[in-house]
Amino acid sequence: MRSDSRGFFSIDAMFALTLLIVISSSFLNVYEGRKLVANQMILSLEGKSVGERLATALNTVYANRENFEVYVELPENIEGYSYTVTFDNVSRRILVENSVWGALISTVTFTDIENFTLGPENYENDIRVYWDGSQVKVVGT
Repeated sequence: MRSDSRGFFSIDAMFALTLLIVISSSFLNVYEGRKLVANQMILSLEGKSVGERLATALNTVYANRENFEVYVELPENIEGYSYTVTFDNVSRRILVENSVWGALISTVTFTDIENFTLGPENYENDIRVYWDGSQVKVVGT
């Protein structure tokens, strides 16, 4: 009898290899999904932090009234994404908006604020929050 030195591949080995590939790919898929959710959460939290920082400055200036101003430093982008900050004094909401995370809302308790919109061109320098006459104003410096 002649011995075959090439060997053979059994159906059991094929089944075990297929099962290993399926399990490995499902773990990889779960990992990628969780990583995406974690990154989305980081973006949302950093965007919310921008809104809260601005709301704190507005409340501080409002509480101290005339002859008081605060300078706020906002990041030029959040994890590489540009964003806009808008305030509407009717709803008393600060919206930090972007196409990735949508609109994140921070609120203030008073309406004596001039409506404003800040874009990426305003974040290079500090944002000035000050009392002007009968309302608080927000401008890029």
